[in-house]
Amino acid sequence: MTATRPAAFNQLRVRHFRLLETLVDAGSLHKAAAALHMSQPAASAMLQEVERALGVALFTRTRKGVNPNLHGKLALGRLRTVLSELAMLSDELHSAEALPMLRIGMLQHTFYGLLQRLLPEFLARTNCRLDITDGSTELIKRLEQNELDCLIGRMPAAWMDSFKSRGFFYQPLYEFEICVLANRAHPLARKRKVGLQDLSRFPWILSRHGSNSRYVLMAAFATAGLEPPAIRIETSSFLFSLPLLNTGDYLTVAPRDPSLQQQALGLARILPIELPKLLTPVAFVAQRSAMTNPNILVLWESVQKTITAPFKRTNAPAPN
Repeated sequence: MTATRPAAFNQLRVRHFRLLETLVDAGSLHKAAAALHMSQPAASAMLQEVERALGVALFTRTRKGVNPNLHGKLALGRLRTVLSELAMLSDELHSAEALPMLRIGMLQHTFYGLLQRLLPEFLARTNCRLDITDGSTELIKRLEQNELDCLIGRMPAAWMDSFKSRGFFYQPLYEFEICVLANRAHPLARKRKVGLQDLSRFPWILSRHGSNSRYVLMAAFATAGLEPPAIRIETSSFLFSLPLLNTGDYLTVAPRDPSLQQQALGLARILPIELPKLLTPVAFVAQRSAMTNPNILVLWESVQKTITAPFKRTNAPAPN
């Protein structure tokens, strides 16, 4: 095809962008046309208009339907940003307070430490609403699809180079530390030194397969040549494991910040054993284009100040 023609490009409308997005999800012109309540010939003509305006083919046609090619994937990533911004604009204009919205993805443990410390300054310096979503790898997918403005989370090591090359702002913040916890009356709670052999003698409450904390614990046992510990209860998150410690002589693992809070409240005891740091660091990630948003810049400044400010992450005193 020919190069992009400005006159043709200016004829494109939001409905053209909606068609591309729907085509990727539906996989065929027939299904996309039905979803958008238009005829298949009309959808085909619209697709041709987009490709003619951009000067490249965006989809590979097959008997089974259409699939985005490299150009299509690149275009859709940009166009989803446009559609997302338009949706956000509509929400902000029609909200009762008409305040801009900042959509942030967060790992669950940040609600116990980082987020609590940075929010006062951030909220004092901005006039926006926050939509905070917790999660893990799905946050990265939502960021790619422009459903989030930024995230504070972990990225698999294999994804890092790809994200940086695709125009994402990526900045490591701190190591992801995991602690072993027990209730205050647990037989191991008063020991000055605890080993993996000690931990193997007790039942465990752990998050299900795939959780970061469980992975670190199992890796520690495997590296030491020990059988994995006996798991009596499985939960969907460490948040649900922590309150169950007081139901018996159970052990669990959790990120350091919530562990410190549980200990400070007298609800659990961090056992004196260090687990390996096997995970990629917690990082601040956003599309580079989003880093021109004043509210995201203030958030990033608040995160930096919070990370560098003195804070005893590992030496909080245990309750008597």
